[in-house]
Amino acid sequence: MILGSSSPEQQDNFVPKLVNIQLGIDNHIIWTNKDSTPHTVTPDDESLEDSYSGKFGSPGVVKPGETYEFTFTEPITFSYHCAPHPWMTGKLEITEARF
Repeated sequence: MILGSSSPEQQDNFVPKLVNIQLGIDNHIIWTNKDSTPHTVTPDDESLEDSYSGKFGSPGVVKPGETYEFTFTEPITFSYHCAPHPWMTGKLEITEARF
């Protein structure tokens, strides 16, 4: 979440917009709020759950300077947004690692 993300004119907010993740390699993701406004990491499908890590989505707001972390253990593709700022969107593609 970059500085200025709370502005609807900001084209970039979750950076990068699309994150490709490979299980077993880089499946622990950290969102850092570098903005001056609190944000959320909210899945578009609020029932999204990982069988190991549980329910995906920040438990409330991520305040400026704070982080939200999640470890994915299953392949899935989904979109997410910031609840107070719905123009802030991102997408994750989690795939099996290819060795």
